[in-house]
Amino acid sequence: MKNITIGILVFILPSFLAVLFLKLTGAKIGKNVKIGFSYLGTSKLVIGSDVSIGHGNLIVNEKLILSNYARIGYLNVLKGPFVLMLKEKAAIGNKNYITRGSKGVTYGESFLKLGELTKITSGHHIDLTKSVVIGSFSILAGIRSQIWTHGYYHGEQGPERIRIDGEVHIGDNVYVGSGCIFNPGVKVSNAIHIGAGSVISKSLEKPGMYVNQTLRYLDNDLKRVKSKLKEVEENNLIEKVYLK
Repeated sequence: MKNITIGILVFILPSFLAVLFLKLTGAKIGKNVKIGFSYLGTSKLVIGSDVSIGHGNLIVNEKLILSNYARIGYLNVLKGPFVLMLKEKAAIGNKNYITRGSKGVTYGESFLKLGELTKITSGHHIDLTKSVVIGSFSILAGIRSQIWTHGYYHGEQGPERIRIDGEVHIGDNVYVGSGCIFNPGVKVSNAIHIGAGSVISKSLEKPGMYVNQTLRYLDNDLKRVKSKLKEVEENNLIEKVYLK
């Protein structure tokens, strides 16, 4: 109830009053911070100096940690039990959808971390079933890229299926073109450029340019998939989950 009240008041108050009110509730906020008409229902708020949060955002998560000169644009949805950490001058642009399922569907901690001067531009979808970490001086460019940290594999017959979770790590000085899709568990090393429309289904280690792969057939079945993965031993999960 407390978070709901705080969120509503921040949404309706002008910036300087919203900042003052958040400080009174225990938030740590630096100088020259601007908060637009957005709903902030986060449990813990730590904001450096010269930070801006635009209008029309829905931010309902566990922790929001924004370093100096970090920026969140407008009309973003950040919802679920995860921690958002933006290093100095990092930014989330506009109309991004960044979510995580509730506990029971998900388990443990999850982070979205952006390094110094790293930016997520507009209209992207990021699934935080597990963490997504992007290094410094990188950019998720264009529109409509997707980062997935979970997926499913079905048996050949009947209801059996498993969920496969995996963190996504993207290094420093990485450029990701418009409309790319990241599969769970992939890692992208430093100094890599990824062309628009690419599907990143395996880790990229060698610096340079990568473009979309041709579609290929993989001979696989559920038993073989499970043998390569580690089952998550966690109480109260509603389905079988494996780590990649």
